[in-house]
Amino acid sequence: MGIAEDWSDLMFDLSCLSKQVAKRRFKKSIKYGWGGLCAYCRCNRATTVDHIKPKSKGGDSLRSNLLPACIECNHSKGSEPWLVWFKQQLFYNETAQELIEEWISNKRFIEEELDDKSPYHRTTLCTHKSTIRSHSNEQACTGKNGLAAA
Repeated sequence: MGIAEDWSDLMFDLSCLSKQVAKRRFKKSIKYGWGGLCAYCRCNRATTVDHIKPKSKGGDSLRSNLLPACIECNHSKGSEPWLVWFKQQLFYNETAQELIEEWISNKRFIEEELDDKSPYHRTTLCTHKSTIRSHSNEQACTGKNGLAAA
């Protein structure tokens, strides 16, 4: 599945995961993606999730449009464009701007998906031949309880 882009991506088993729980986990994953701190000021705890492009201006609730924010930053930004607002703040720095732009473009997750050396792969392909078991060791599956070729 990769990274959840929308909270509904986490709704895979409704008998175990309600809509509210899926939303809560989705927001929590966004906050933890930034270490639990506000993505803007980087000094306060992120207690809200801010829409980078406000919903009032056509923004959606996809992961790439959401940033963890403290209440002060979220309310101060309001419906202004994030970069215009961010550059006016005393805590503005270029590194934080680059990190936010990477988040918006999903660059980090795209690189992880493309990276062959990523430690997050579940399986690896083993190319050497095994001497323990091979096709010559397999019994033919024919007869009453066996599988026949289609």
